[in-house]
Formats: sequence, structure tokens, C-alpha cells
Amino acid sequence: MFAGSRLPREGRAMGKVEINIPLVTWRDGRPRFFASKVHRQLGYKGEDLRHGKSGPWFTVEEAIAWSDARQLELKQKRAAIAAGETTVKKVANAAERARLAGVVTISQLVEAFLDKNPRMKGVPIIDGKKRRMPLAAATVRGYRGSARLLEQLEDGAAWHEPADDMTPKVLTGILDKVEIKHGLAQARAMRAMISAAYGFGRSKAGGYLVRHNPVAGLENTLPVLEPRIRVGSIAEMVHFVACCDALGFPDIGDSIVLGLYTAQRQADRLALEDSKITSEGILFHQRKKGGQPLLIPMIEMLRDRVVAAGERRLAWRLNYPHVLIDERLRRPWDDHRYRKAFRVLRHAAAFGTLESVKGKVTPMAAQLLGALDVRAVLEAAGLKPMPSLNDFHDQDLRDTAVTWLALAQNDKWEIASITGHSLKSIDEILKHYFGLHPDLARSGMAKMEKWRRTAR
Repeated sequence: MFAGSRLPREGRAMGKVEINIPLVTWRDGRPRFFASKVHRQLGYKGEDLRHGKSGPWFTVEEAIAWSDARQLELKQKRAAIAAGETTVKKVANAAERARLAGVVTISQLVEAFLDKNPRMKGVPIIDGKKRRMPLAAATVRGYRGSARLLEQLEDGAAWHEPADDMTPKVLTGILDKVEIKHGLAQARAMRAMISAAYGFGRSKAGGYLVRHNPVAGLENTLPVLEPRIRVGSIAEMVHFVACCDALGFPDIGDSIVLGLYTAQRQADRLALEDSKITSEGILFHQRKKGGQPLLIPMIEMLRDRVVAAGERRLAWRLNYPHVLIDERLRRPWDDHRYRKAFRVLRHAAAFGTLESVKGKVTPMAAQLLGALDVRAVLEAAGLKPMPSLNDFHDQDLRDTAVTWLALAQNDKWEIASITGHSLKSIDEILKHYFGLHPDLARSGMAKMEKWRRTAR
């Protein structure tokens, strides 16, 4: 062996050949490049070192030459990043474009769906008698969230792969990983996004980017989420609203009361305008598909809060027509901001503090209440922490309203006329509410006992 050679040396005592080439791993005499996290961030993928997909494996000399070239590439890219000539993300994107030149990737398909689908932009599709309404804001937000999750999954392992290589088997593996790490709800949302993206990619509007939809070939369907039923007690709701008022957020308190005494969803409450309030009640036209117009009489407590809200805004230079206003920004609530504010106030009502178990305060909590001594304010108002509120969501206001209506001895026709449930499905829907509240069982048995005593 000549001087300076980098070829492996045979050790007579060991009886085997030891090969040590940077970036190359040998398994059973077969060289392979395993991309580390740093390499993947620069756009590199693991690969077998061979001639073609099924050709002969690299010899030691060829592996050394490949290693030298790859190390030089890495050195040049890192130098360019350090000099500010480019960024890690740009380098990675360039590497992916070079590797997949002319191939439609999952990232390209999903981005085309997010950016080019008119329904994602709030534009309806109208062609003759064909009508497709724009997607709801929550649906759009969900699709975009699932896209980000897929992009980040295992450092983007699937994100830049060819879209037509996404088979049902591959998709099953992705959904399994998502469910293990993020839960069933996220896995179902991911499947819905992928199905919608591939459906768009197969259409004329999507440019026929792909040939198939892997969701259609799934052998196993994801289980349906268990219905969430959480009914608030009168004491919990009184406490929650009182905390909102004490902390300077009567607008959130108004939303809670509106939800409890109309049984309407968050989106319908946030969209409600002053013009829909009449002497006979509140006119709601539910935004959900199949929703119907409703006229819901106002109880005295709700009417008093609506009047008080109007009085708080009299001096404003600009007033919006909405009943519920974000009074810090003086404009209608953004649903994303509303949900965060609701969680902050719920946490304060439950624990009397803004700090989580780990002592952290969320950015929204700091923005809304950071300068306020929450515990002192609540104590001054005679409000003690109520930890049971910690798992209460805005969506639970509807469940609570339905149950309270039932407890007040309303029949299903009366409940349906307020909640907006269809009569066809009211029995199926309400069985979840009725079966979970012990007061209903006690009320039923009291009626039974009264009947028994009077029956002859």
C-alpha cells in the first residue's frame, strides 16, 4: 500500500477489514449515507451509495471519492450561510428542487391546495348550477395547521417526497405517527387535509398534479372521537362571569351569558349584530350548513348585559354593529384571539393566577392581564379559585344550555326551537345530554313517585 493511501488496512490479528470513511456507513459490505438532523436541515436525504437504484454498490475507492465531494459541498454551503449569502432554508429548498426536478412533491401539492383553491380564499365556486360555498374560517385554519404539522413531522421526512409516492400504506404510517404524538383529533384532521389536497390536485382547477388520492385506499378508518359532554353548574357559570367582570372583561362575560341563554355556537355569537335584537328576541341565522333562522326571546339578565355593553361604548368614536366587541381593541372579536382570551380568563377563574403549573405565563395572558394582580382583584371581589372550571371550553356553553333547558322541564320541541337542532335528529343528539346529568334522573324518579301515589 502506497504512502498516504486512505484505503482500509487489513489487521491480521483481527481477521477483518475496518472501513472508516466520513459520512459513509458500511453494513454487510454495502455503503450508505445516513443523513443526520444537521444534514436534513440542509436538504440532504439518506441514500444508498450504488450505481442506480439496483446497480452495483460503490467500491471503497468510489465511496471515498463520493465522501470527498459531499464534504466539500457541505463546507461550501456552510461558508455561504456564515457569510450571509444564503440561509439554511434556502439551501434546503434548492437541494430539494435539484433532487426532485420535474416531480410534483407533497409540499407542492399541499401549497397549491392552500394557495390556489378559491374556496380556501373565501371565494365561492359557481359554474352554471354548480355551487360550492367558501370554506369556513375554522376549516381553513385547520387545513393550514395540519399542513404545518406535516411539514414538521420527523424534520420534514415526508414533506418533500413525490406526491404520487404517497400510498395508502405510507399514509397509514404517517397518520399513526401523528396520532401517537399529537392525538386522534390531529390524526383525523391530517387525513381530512390530505384528502382535500389530493382531491384538489386531481381536478382541473388543481392542474391534475396527481393521479390518485391515497385516502381512498385506506383499509382501516380512524375511530370517531368520543362526543365531548361537559355541563357547567350554575355555581361555575356565576363564578366565571363574575371573574370576567372583576378582571375588566365584561365583554367575555357577555359572551358566556349569551351562550348560556341562547345555546348558540361561538361563531354565531361573535357574528351577531345589534340589528338582530328586536323587542321579541334575538334573530339568529345559524352559519353552520343546514342552519335555520331562530327567534330566541331574551331573559332579563341577558338583556341587561346587552344594554350595559352598549352604554360602555357610547363615547367611542367608531362603533361596529356587532353585539360582542373586543373592548381592548374596540373592534369585533377575531375568533382566534377570542379563544385565547377565553382560556386566559378561565385559568384565572379556576386558579386565581395567570401562572401555569410550571410557573409560566402565556404571551396572551401577559398581554391581557400582565400588569394586574389577579389574585388580589379576585379576593377583593370575594371570588375564590374554582379549579373545576379548568376543563370548561366555550363549546361547552351549548351543552350546558341544552341541559339547563331540559332541567327546566322543557320538552324536545321547545329545546329544538332554541338550539336549532333539526327535529329529525333531536332525540339522537339530546340523549348524550340527558344521560349524563343526575338531576334529570332524580327529576324523572320524582315524577314517577308522584304518579304512583296518585294512581289508582
